[in-house]
Amino acid sequence: MNIAYLCADFGIPIHGDKGAAIHVREVSRALVGLGHRVEIIAPRAGGPAPADFGVPVRELPLSPDDKRLFGLLRDDPAGGEPAAKEIRSMLYAAWLRHSSLPHLRAFGPDAIYERYALLATAGSALARELGVPHILEVNAPLSNEQATHRGSLFAQTARAVERTVLGSATRVISVSDPLRDWMVGLGVAPERITVVWNGVDVERFAAGGAGAAAVRLRHSLGDQPVIGFVGTLKAWHGTATLVRAFAMLDRVRDATGGPRLLIVGDGPERATLESLAWDEGVSRSVTFTGSVTHAEIPAHIAAMDIVTAPYDVVADHYFSPLKLFEYMASGRPIVAAEIGQIATCLRDGETGLLYRPGDVPSLAARMTELLDDPARGHAMGQVAQEVARARHGWDAIARTVIDLIGGAGHVGRRTVAAGPVVIGHAPSPPIPAGEIAR
Repeated sequence: MNIAYLCADFGIPIHGDKGAAIHVREVSRALVGLGHRVEIIAPRAGGPAPADFGVPVRELPLSPDDKRLFGLLRDDPAGGEPAAKEIRSMLYAAWLRHSSLPHLRAFGPDAIYERYALLATAGSALARELGVPHILEVNAPLSNEQATHRGSLFAQTARAVERTVLGSATRVISVSDPLRDWMVGLGVAPERITVVWNGVDVERFAAGGAGAAAVRLRHSLGDQPVIGFVGTLKAWHGTATLVRAFAMLDRVRDATGGPRLLIVGDGPERATLESLAWDEGVSRSVTFTGSVTHAEIPAHIAAMDIVTAPYDVVADHYFSPLKLFEYMASGRPIVAAEIGQIATCLRDGETGLLYRPGDVPSLAARMTELLDDPARGHAMGQVAQEVARARHGWDAIARTVIDLIGGAGHVGRRTVAAGPVVIGHAPSPPIPAGEIAR
């Protein structure tokens, strides 16, 4: 089967290390692994491909004239960055539709698979033109995010386009249950939505231990227990809560053998977090690595004795965090906020420990439990790894995509499948006591 994979988001360099780029690469790689031919079409390849990634990326940047117009709009005081980017997205949708069509006709796709981008309409238009199913993957309520976090000059237009694109897709993939509920609220028929959680290359992360000693040496971690976090340092990730909780437990433990905190990643909150660590008196025990390539992440996680997903309370936690599945695949003991999809994915006391989101003493207490009983943490980590291997591999996601395409029909048969296929949606069944004890 030939699959054209569209990603019209300028903020996702396909060969980069952002979580969204990893998701695009892993899904496409898994589809190729099942024997299908995939080509990615995007405005940005993001430099040379990683050594282990061979899926072709057809880079179709904005036309030179439109690129110049974007620059003029961005420089205009009456426009500015947010407005210029929204207009660029609309210009690119038209450009992508016309510039990619001759190539797609030659490629002969059996389906258009698209990662939803704000104001992106090319995928649905191309699918209609080619007479093939349009499978739309939705990772966030983008019009809401744009209006709330970046400002939107065309908020009404963005919402209207969003409803149209979601409503016209042959099938829609949602990465979480809250996101599915949001789409249903927009009028998308529930039977057309498939919930597919994010995934992980389990064997790659399970093998990360081979590089753990080098990571510990590089960051001078010694033999002390290491509590860790991996991700972009943004306020809603809850890393300030993590620093405060770490300081709370550090103050009551032996200073000579106390734990270290390893924060892997970079972002807008880094300076604030470094200042907070100083104010809390733990700056000597906290290491900020800065940006790390995705290839290095397995070894960094393996260097940690406890891994954390410390999300704070938000009104609508619709995320499907890649880090959670990477933690599970690594076999590390997990402490995570009991919020959104995390509370469904992890079983408290069996595959990780949950705490009340935003509650500093609760997070400190749960981390202390694992520091005091490493054998229990190891056992939970091993069970989590087996759950990841059984349920959360990228190959399972790729098989779901193929099932959706097959159910929607091949060229000339754009019928909708009778019912949804759900991967990772239902709560995990109870884990036998014998497995927990391993």
